[in-house]
Amino acid sequence: MLRSQLLEQLSKYILKIKQNSPVRVAIDGIDAAGKTRLAKELAFQLKKTGRQIIQVSVDDFHNTQEQRYRRGKESPEGYYYDSFNYPALIEKVLQPLSPEGSRTYLKSWFNFKQDFRTQEEWLTAEEDAILLVDGIFLMRPELFDFWDVKIFVDIQFDTSIERAIERDLYQHGSIAAINRLYQLRYIPGQKIYFERCFPHQRADVIIRNDDFRNPELQFQKTVA
Repeated sequence: MLRSQLLEQLSKYILKIKQNSPVRVAIDGIDAAGKTRLAKELAFQLKKTGRQIIQVSVDDFHNTQEQRYRRGKESPEGYYYDSFNYPALIEKVLQPLSPEGSRTYLKSWFNFKQDFRTQEEWLTAEEDAILLVDGIFLMRPELFDFWDVKIFVDIQFDTSIERAIERDLYQHGSIAAINRLYQLRYIPGQKIYFERCFPHQRADVIIRNDDFRNPELQFQKTVA
């Protein structure tokens, strides 16, 4: 389908949810699946309704480098278990935007590129706000019950590597370095996630996104 059609249908799906608290949307998927791009496109589409749209990335809730790499920089277990500060994400974003929450939240907690705690101002969400959170591993047990909508952006592992080479070559220095990191850490780490959390089966919406221009949309759960 056309990307414009996907965004229109996905927006309508989210807007069907009626509740007296912010709607919390998870945009999950493996590395380079197109999660952040989808979040930006969806935010633009949803802003047309006049509602407050809040975008948060799990990348802004990383652990420190020392914590992330304590099992080694190529460890898939380290990637799955140690990458992110989930207590901070829950305390600063997901719990406040829950039905009984204060609606006072932070958009960022940690700058992983420079390895320091960010100093963000506290913000206030409107009652009918829509929260879009993009990132990996969003259907882990400690996060799962916070989501009102769970989207999984699905691509093949080969596509993930191809996009990483195009996107991150300047960062890693060589194609060989990217291939090694993906084969040893990222892909096995995602497989741990698949085996423990079953995101494909538990998602409300699957987007097959190997071709950005012609994505496929599958609703696995209807909005009551």
